[in-house]
Amino acid sequence: MQTAIKYFTIERFKAMNSKKISVIILTFNGLNFLKSCLPTIRKQTYKNFEIIIVDNHSTDDTLEFVSKNFPGARIVRNKANYGFPKGNNIGAKKAKGDYLFFLNNDTELFPDTLEQLIKAYRPKSLLSPYQIPARNKKLQGRAGAGMDIFGFPFVDQDDLDKTKFFYADGAGLFIERADFFAIGMFDEELFFFQEDIDLSWRARIFGYNVIPCPKIKFYHYYGGTAKLNLDSRRRLRTSYFRRYYNDRNAIRNIIKNYSFPIVIPILSMLIFFYFLEMALFLFLRDLRAVKCYLNAFRWNLVHIKDTLRARRTVQKGRRVSDWNLMRDMYWQYSKLILFLKFELPWFQD
Repeated sequence: MQTAIKYFTIERFKAMNSKKISVIILTFNGLNFLKSCLPTIRKQTYKNFEIIIVDNHSTDDTLEFVSKNFPGARIVRNKANYGFPKGNNIGAKKAKGDYLFFLNNDTELFPDTLEQLIKAYRPKSLLSPYQIPARNKKLQGRAGAGMDIFGFPFVDQDDLDKTKFFYADGAGLFIERADFFAIGMFDEELFFFQEDIDLSWRARIFGYNVIPCPKIKFYHYYGGTAKLNLDSRRRLRTSYFRRYYNDRNAIRNIIKNYSFPIVIPILSMLIFFYFLEMALFLFLRDLRAVKCYLNAFRWNLVHIKDTLRARRTVQKGRRVSDWNLMRDMYWQYSKLILFLKFELPWFQD
């Protein structure tokens, strides 16, 4: 009996280690972060992996640094900044691994991160490991995040562990390669922000499991490559860039991912909230903020045919109803919650 158990354990270990992981790191002028990130990947206890650096047309010395110090890494040179979704999709298409681990460049892994991901993986699932704030490693971290019914991310700022989990954060997302393509990859039209929300949302619609993994850890410099954090006065810092893409992409995601007739009241309420926000920023004479909303509306009108095509694909593959999914969402407008807690955001650019 003991011999059989030992044989099973050895065979399972061999099978696990025969699976190759493609670690895909998208970067744009992120050399300073890569200098800390890449050495932690090299030191992994799980050895069957490849590193794919997808460079979104950086102007720093990223390519020279990687070529010199990590010659085993595969480099994909994009001719322009294609954004987060398309850049990562390009990396996935180049990948040779059985699994894909999408990793932000402003991260640092624990020595056993890859090993634990392999052990935790179950078929038809997306894994979201636990992110620890790299700037203050004593602070509480989180595995993934929640989402409100309008498609905006939400975490319980008072106790992150109480957050109702919905999506796997793109800063560190683990998925089987075949499943990534079956779900439809990242939506390249989103360009930046909410692409991880959309991927997890579609995965859930198609019947996949999205699983938080609080015992599998890595460090993350939140907002290291996109401006979002709290200043010394605990005001929310953001950017017009972030505001535009978040608000723009929320509209597209709602149209794509909600079934009829639920999509109608949800979209109508979101647009109503947007007009209230526009009125507030107009009163404050912040015309750049107002312009973000107008441009978000304009973009969605111009791209409505493509959005409706994407919607048909999502709804055709639906296996789980909206009502089942909405049990795991927050029935609130998260931007209002943030406003009540942190007041108006401070725009950096």
